[in-house]
Order: sequence, then C-alpha cells, then structure tokens
Amino acid sequence: MTPRFICLLMLSLVLPGASASAGEPASEPPPASARGWFENPTRTRGLLGSTALPLHAGEGFVGQQALLATVAEVGLSERVSVNVATAAFVYSMGRAFDDVPFSLIGGIKVAQPLSERLHLAFGVEGGSFDTGQYLVDTLNAVSVYGILTYGTPDAHLSLTVRPFLAWGTYHSGSLMVLPMLGGFIRLGERWGLAGEVALSPVSGISGTFGFATAGARFMGRQWSLDLGLLGEQQWKDTDKPSVLPGFSFLFHWR
Repeated sequence: MTPRFICLLMLSLVLPGASASAGEPASEPPPASARGWFENPTRTRGLLGSTALPLHAGEGFVGQQALLATVAEVGLSERVSVNVATAAFVYSMGRAFDDVPFSLIGGIKVAQPLSERLHLAFGVEGGSFDTGQYLVDTLNAVSVYGILTYGTPDAHLSLTVRPFLAWGTYHSGSLMVLPMLGGFIRLGERWGLAGEVALSPVSGISGTFGFATAGARFMGRQWSLDLGLLGEQQWKDTDKPSVLPGFSFLFHWR
C-alpha cells in the first residue's frame, strides 16, 4: 500500500461507534453470572469502518485496529462519543523508535435513533499523517460523514458516506468521497462474521481506489479479536490488487 492510501485508510479506522437501542437509554445487560448471552462489545464497529449503533455513557475501548492504527474511543453520553487514532506506535517499532513520524486523527460523533432498528449517525474528524516519504511527506485530511445502520447489535448492515478534503506538503487540496457498505452477523455466543466494500470514485490526492474486507470476529465480554483479509486496488496506479492479512484487538470497558 502506498503512504497516501494508508493515510486515507486511517480515516475509516478512527470512526467511532454507537449504542444498542433506539429512542431511550439502553437497558443494562444481564449480570456477568448469566450464561449463554452477553452484549456484543464490538457492535459499534466493522473490520475497518463503523456502525451507527452510540457507545453508552462512560463506555469505551482501546486497541490496535487493522495492525496499523492504535485507536481509542469513549462515550460522553448515550449519543455522543469522541475518538482518536495514531500510527505512531507501529512506525516507532519499524524505525527502532528513531525519527518517528507524527500521526494523529481525532473526531466526534453524534448518533440519532430513527426507530428500534434504524439508526443514523454523523460526525466530523481530521488529522495529520507524516509519512516521511519523498514527494509525499505530510498528509492532512478533514472529513464529515454520515452512517445509516439497519438491524440489531448482533446482525446489522451499515451504509457510510464520507466526503473528505485531503492535502499534503507538495499537494494542493483535493475533495474526495468514500462510500462504504458493511455488515456483521453474530453466529454464536462468542463469534461472528464481518465485512465491507468501499470505493472512492473521485481522483484526488491518492487517485481512485477501492477496497474490501472479510473476516471472523471472536468476542468476550470485554474484548474482541478480528482476523481477516484486506484487498485493495488503486485503479490509476496499478492494475494488480494487493491482498493483506490483518487483525484487530480491542479491549472494552463500561
């Protein structure tokens, strides 16, 4: 993957999550002693994107997303959450903690339930990614987005539309758009399947590109582990797609 695509990919990684019920605060899950059921701790996220389902007030997570980004998010209320992401940890290990590029993306998200099964969320985020690469150098991006999710925390489909402005040290600003369709289905108490497809049809700072993910999610009451594949195609720069394995581990609290 090129450094430009990595920067734009981080925009999808940082997306926050949402809550489990519509119209009123979510009910408390059964106590830890209850067997055979627990609330899906990653109901707010796909493998790369997010859902419109808000974090509970005080609920949050921290972890490593898709190998690249260290992410954290916390719910300020039942409908508002804030989030940050950085690739500095991965780059610091790759460079033996010497001359580590700066990277930080943050944002805020507001969720609005429309019915018991239909949720809408919107937000804004932005940040900077210092690639340290010749003719690329620092990339910056500002994004607004909307997410529409239909279903329950254990089986849902989400459509995300994300216009964003990206610019760099040697590149003037370019307006792009990234629509994404993703879903998740829980097949057992502790596992399920997730995937997404996305396409950026407007040629901008990275050129036109698309990607797809597919994988399995393993869940505990306070953690989740995603194992999957990411296929990426940059239509202008190459005619060969790249396919990479990936994993995400997140620790949740409430």
